[in-house]
Amino acid sequence: MSTDPHARTALDHLYETFARHPLPEHTVVCDHCVSPDVVRAARTGPLRSLGAEVLEPYAWNHGTWGDEADFKHYLPRLLELLITEEMDGWFVAPDLAARTARAWTGWPDDEREAVVAAVGAWWQVTLSAYPRELGAPELIALIGDGYRLDPLPYLAVWEETAGEEAAARHLAGLMRDWPVRAAAERAWYAEVDRWIAGPAPVRLLGEGLAATRSPAVERELRKALELRERRNPVGLHEPG
Repeated sequence: MSTDPHARTALDHLYETFARHPLPEHTVVCDHCVSPDVVRAARTGPLRSLGAEVLEPYAWNHGTWGDEADFKHYLPRLLELLITEEMDGWFVAPDLAARTARAWTGWPDDEREAVVAAVGAWWQVTLSAYPRELGAPELIALIGDGYRLDPLPYLAVWEETAGEEAAARHLAGLMRDWPVRAAAERAWYAEVDRWIAGPAPVRLLGEGLAATRSPAVERELRKALELRERRNPVGLHEPG
């Protein structure tokens, strides 16, 4: 896993907060969907020792495996495995985010805050490394559309990465992919769209260009700047 101290602290706090949710003594599982051996593996050993091969079946079958007590027990480990890219992010992450957002309106404040802090750590880990299974464009969509969180604090973190090549390359990916998104009617999308039209992406891409020593990355960032300019010519459509 990343040695990023912010991520480690956030995950430790997540585990500590949700430690109040042990596995229920009996879990109702559809035995046509999940074998007893698979369920037994997910109930054996310390939570932090459970690998993706054990918990992915739970993620795939959560609708027929247990209830909220099981979900809150497994949630810290599921998030950790996504952050460390040990679990299939494309398949598991959207469903986990949507299920969390549906449930956490009735959770205590400290539980919701611990999850939000872990998502923030996930965002920082993502910006600090390139490539990632889920890049920043996918993760900001997951934050806004899945967890239903305001994307602006996360974009503010992005603005603090000036000169960091990985974050600049994620931004180049956003320039390539954003116009084809299908959520344009949603408030979170509009927030990101306005940010793209503002000065921050131009500055970050320019500072990434100045810092890189890779001709390939330089071409990538220059192309992203061209895409940004065609989409929002500087001085014409930036928000005031």
